[in-house]
Parts: sequence; C-alpha cells; structure tokens
Amino acid sequence: MKNKKNISLVGLIMSIILFIIGVGITFAAYTYSRQGTSNSKQIVGDIYMHYTESNALTLSNAIPSSTFDSTKYFEFTVDGKNTNTKYDIIYDVTLNKGDNHQTRTERLNDKFLKFTLMEKKSGESEWTTVVDAKNYSDLSSGIRVWKDTIEKNTMSEVVHTYRLYMWIDNSVVIGNVSEADYDLDTWNDDVYASVKVTVTGDFEDKEIYKAGSEKVLNAALNRANDGSNCLTTVEEDGITYISGTKDCINFNYVWWSGKMWRITAIYPDGAMKMITDNNITSIAFNESGNVTYYDKTNGTKSYMFQWLNEDFLDTLYNNGADVIDTTKYWNATMPVDENIETKPLETEATMISTTTSPVGLLNSYEYYKSYQNTTYGNGYLNIVYYWWLLNPYNASYVWDVFLGSGNSFSPTGANGSRPSIYLKSGVTLIGKGTKQEPYRLSEDFSDASNNDLLYTRHSGEYVKLSNNGTEQLFRIVEVVDNKTKIVAMDYADNKATRQFATSSSDTLWGSGTTTGTDTWYTYLNGTYYPGLVSTYGELFDSATYYLGTSGNNYKLSVCANTTSGNTKVCDKTSQVGTFNIGLLRYGEMFATQQGSGYSSSIDMWLINRYSASYVWYFGSIGNSYIYDPTYTYGSRPSIHLKSTVKILSGTGTELDPYVVGL
Repeated sequence: MKNKKNISLVGLIMSIILFIIGVGITFAAYTYSRQGTSNSKQIVGDIYMHYTESNALTLSNAIPSSTFDSTKYFEFTVDGKNTNTKYDIIYDVTLNKGDNHQTRTERLNDKFLKFTLMEKKSGESEWTTVVDAKNYSDLSSGIRVWKDTIEKNTMSEVVHTYRLYMWIDNSVVIGNVSEADYDLDTWNDDVYASVKVTVTGDFEDKEIYKAGSEKVLNAALNRANDGSNCLTTVEEDGITYISGTKDCINFNYVWWSGKMWRITAIYPDGAMKMITDNNITSIAFNESGNVTYYDKTNGTKSYMFQWLNEDFLDTLYNNGADVIDTTKYWNATMPVDENIETKPLETEATMISTTTSPVGLLNSYEYYKSYQNTTYGNGYLNIVYYWWLLNPYNASYVWDVFLGSGNSFSPTGANGSRPSIYLKSGVTLIGKGTKQEPYRLSEDFSDASNNDLLYTRHSGEYVKLSNNGTEQLFRIVEVVDNKTKIVAMDYADNKATRQFATSSSDTLWGSGTTTGTDTWYTYLNGTYYPGLVSTYGELFDSATYYLGTSGNNYKLSVCANTTSGNTKVCDKTSQVGTFNIGLLRYGEMFATQQGSGYSSSIDMWLINRYSASYVWYFGSIGNSYIYDPTYTYGSRPSIHLKSTVKILSGTGTELDPYVVGL
C-alpha cells in the first residue's frame, strides 16, 4: 500500500505545458455528399478557434494538489456563424498528447493529470463548469472533452469562451519509498506533461468509440448493409472475428499513418487486429528452403520479418508506439493437416511476441475466419492479388492468398505483403468506419494545415499533380534529407510498354543503351518529366536512386551487405544513380499493384536488377518477378519534391489528395 506520509515535497518542481493546435477550423460553403454526386447537406458559414494567451501556458513549480489554481488557465474562444437554414454545425473540443519536451524524457502518467473545463457564451455573466475534475487517462488521449453547436440561421457571429485548468493530482506518490510512482531524481529532472487542444467541427455529430468496446461491436453489427443480416461475427476462444462479404462489410475501415486498414478481429480485452486494405510491397518471404517467419531459438529473422519490423514500421506515425499493443502474440505455427480451416496450435515455440515483432501478418486460420460465412471469392479481404500469410503450409511452402483462395507458395516467391498490427484497447476511433469516411485514430488525428511542409507528412498519403493538363495521383513513398519521394499510382503514357534496356547485358538504369529511344529512361526523362516541369517549375529535385543487385533479399537493393543493420542505417551499395525521375526498387513501399482501377492489368518495371542478366518487375497479380531487360513492360514513375514544397490544400487521403506548391 502506498504511504503518502512518506512523500517528500521538498524540491518537487513540475511544468505543465499546453501546446495549442487547430487554431483555424473554418467551414465555408462546405459540401458533403452521401450518394454519388448528389449533395444532401450543405453548410454555409464558418467557425474559428482563437486563443487569448500566447501559444503555450506553462505552470511552473506545480506541486500536486486536490484542485486547480483558479488564476492559472488557458483561455480560448470558438466563434463563428452558420447561415444554413437546416443544419447546425457541431464542434468538438478534444485533448491529445502534445509534443515531446526538449530536455525531459518521461511523460507524466495520464491518470495523474487532471483538468476542468469552463464555458461562458455570449451574453452570459457567469462561467459554467462543463467538465469537472477529469483524469486525462479517462479520455485515452483525443476523445471529445466537450461538444457544442453553432446553430442554423445564425446570421451574426457568436462567441463561446472556454477556460481550461490543469493540475497534478495529489494521488501521485513521489519519493524514495516502496511502490512510489516516481523517485525524487526522476520527478525533478525528467517528468513533464504536454497537451494539445484541438477544435474540429462538422454538421454531423461525430461518433467516437474506444477500440474494442461493445459499442464498436454493436455499431459493426448494425451497419452491415443498412441493418440486413448479411454480416455474421463468430465467437471463438473469446475472439470476435469480422466475417462476411465485400458488399456487406463497409464499417471497419481505418485511415492511419497514410494507409487504409481493415479491422479483422476484436479481442476480449478490447484490443483489435487490423490489416492494410491492400498490398504495400511484394517481396520474397524468406531464403530458399526456410519457411519460418522468426526462429526464436537462434533469433534468425525472415526477409518478411525484417521488412515489416524495420522498413514498414518506420513509416508508421511515431513508430506505432501510441497505438500498437505489444502484449499480444503472432501465431506462426504450421497447421497439422494443410487445411486452412484448421487453427494452428498455439505452441510456445512458435508464438512470437509483438514486443519483438510489433508488425506481422494474418495467419491462415485468421484469413479463413474473414470469409467463413460466405465464399473465399466473396470475402471482404479478397483483393484479387497474391499476398503472403504468416505461417508455413508445410516444411517446404508458406501459406498465401490468390483470388481469395488460401494456397501454398515457395518462400522465395515475391508475393504481396499486407501488414497487420494489434490496436491497443484504449485507442479511440473517431468517424463512421466506412470506406468513404473511415475511422481516424485520436492518436493520429492531425490533418495537415495549409502551408505545412510536405516532408513532415506520412508515407502513404496522396498528392495530386497535373501533367500536360491531365491530373495524376501520386503517393508519398518516403522522406530522405527532407526531400519527399512520391510515386505515380498509375502507369505512365497510357499503358505504353517499353524496354528497360536495349541489350540484355545492360541492366543498369540510366547508363549505356538504356538511353535508347525505346527505353523507359528515355521516355520518362525526355517527355514525361518535362511535362511536369512545365506546370510545376521549381518543385522537383534530383536525388539518389539505389540500384543494387539484390537477388531475393530486398535489402541488397540498398545495402552493400546485410550484416550492418536495416536499409535505413546499413552500409549503402555503390550501385547508385542520380536522376530527375526514376522507378521504385524491389521491396520499396508501394512497389506493387495499388488496387483495382490503378495499373491493375499490366506488368511494370522496378529499377534494380535481380542478377547480372535479369531485372525485377511487379506483375498484374500483385507479386514480383524477374525478366530479361529487353522485354517490354510498363512503369510507374517516381520523383522527388524539394524540402520547401508546401501543402496548399487537401487532407492527403485518396479522395482528398494534397495540392502542393512553393
């Protein structure tokens, strides 16, 4: 039992810093469409958030107490008007974790940070307490603190003023005693609190749920095809699997870290499992003859393990630290009978900790559960491409999926990869969960503002450019030295196919005979790139492309060897080139088909070679192959945008891509 009498209050100094974001939320002639292009609701008006202090409120020398200091608060206003005659604007005030401290390293435990919110509207003389003495942990970071409205027919500006008070709860135990929450040195030197206040608005009440809660499950059940009975969830070992057809399941979409995800299972403790909605890359699962995802005995990691937990994990917001549940396990056991309907045994030898592997894949049984109540061809996870599952099929092959069917495949085959993670039970979902309006996670609910630098955004977000008057969609691949690498979602030159090189002995992009008139190098640099430059001028920059001979090991396209770390920190290959425009390499983010409607019917070159005689390309069915470079395939060009490129508009989603400029 904690003994508060043993707490030393000498020298307990604490600063609470409130960083403010979302200071310009505006609605002006805002249009929302429910069906096709038919507009069902329209808002005409605007709301703004303003603050009257500086952009930070600091409480210094803050000793734990039972209540707040009434003289210390952050004051802000929400003001605006709404001339629409039918619909109110509903706005939310939310709290999120703020930026890291420059010198302190340990964030105050959420349960010890308390707050009170007071409100006063135009014409009122007294303050009303709307949220009283809440723990920050009650919100799971980002859930609504308070909501209010700017009512319809509001022709004149109204002002709602708020005061936010925060303090450290006196339940915290500090001192060099048994079971203390913090020792004195940690408290004085390292502990800090940082909170962001955000105001967002819409004409509909936003639905906000805790991940895995009964409300989420009920919402899932009720949303299936407007309440029809085509969705069934299956209870097994305490896990609720989401199972059904593509037409029925339009409630489990999540947009996070620049990728669209699908919720596939809800666990008894409220955690959820998600998988990306499409392939992210296509690589070999492992070296020849090795079907093991991760060998716990000797620590040997498959190619897939390394790509998921080094390259892909690095693209997630804050490396997924705020949302990935690392208390779970991946079941990579081989089924006893090569039957997808047989659940692999959960043996200690093959259960892989998410602490070791925060990112994994679905196993064969989990995939089967997604279509148990329909056919595999109609299951909602069937994307009509090849993609890997997690576990061995037998001693020689690994489970994979094609056309919805579970199959076996050699580990050296380069299938697509659809990463999977476990969402923490405390993560908050905001939104509707449909493909058109997917859930957002409160821990990543940070849309870009106009004039934000593009290189600060996430891998996977979308950018719109126009080439010779034709709009084309690109996707952010990565950021290197503040340059943003993007790749076209669709093929170049209206499906035209060209050679990688005019000689089978010349397999290096951009050298020798690759500059011939029939090669992609010549076309992209001589025709395609100048078309972009004529519209966007100084947005683009040349950059290094890695051209390493990789074999099946995706790392070797970047690394000189595989003993010095992951592709971000390894000794780089000397096979490089500097180009204005290029192609993606084997194993790079989005170096695979990007879904129905995008380059889904032709094969396309990658930029690096498999061997002295063959070059990598990705195929129309979602996996990668090798072939003679004189063969004719398509291409999806990539370019680099300068560090000074800014976001002019858009939210970075596929339906609302960024428009960029200087």
